[in-house]
Amino acid sequence: MAFDSFFSKESNFNSVIESMIVGKSDQRGFLRMDIKSTITFKPSGKDEMYEATSNNLSATGISFTSKQQVNVGDLLEVHMKPGIDITPPLAITIKVIRAIVTDSGEYEIAGIIQKNKNN
Repeated sequence: MAFDSFFSKESNFNSVIESMIVGKSDQRGFLRMDIKSTITFKPSGKDEMYEATSNNLSATGISFTSKQQVNVGDLLEVHMKPGIDITPPLAITIKVIRAIVTDSGEYEIAGIIQKNKNN
């Protein structure tokens, strides 16, 4: 395939890239990666630490499930240690944008990353 034809309007390349960045039915700017991992979190300025299970992660946010109730607007310090040693742990502060109770009585929590403590 010639270089010009690969990037031509007849090519599917642009539509493939476009669907990776922003889904047609999704309002997020970045795709989320499904990541099931144990995380810990605590409300900013507090000492009590809670465990949760991550659902997914993107460049701008995270979703997780916890037995601990939190409120929309809360700032949480979230820590995730990956399963392999070459990947550094994730340490972020998020602002809760969704906290809904599930049928199992746990809370599905979503937050926007406010600060990445790794940087």
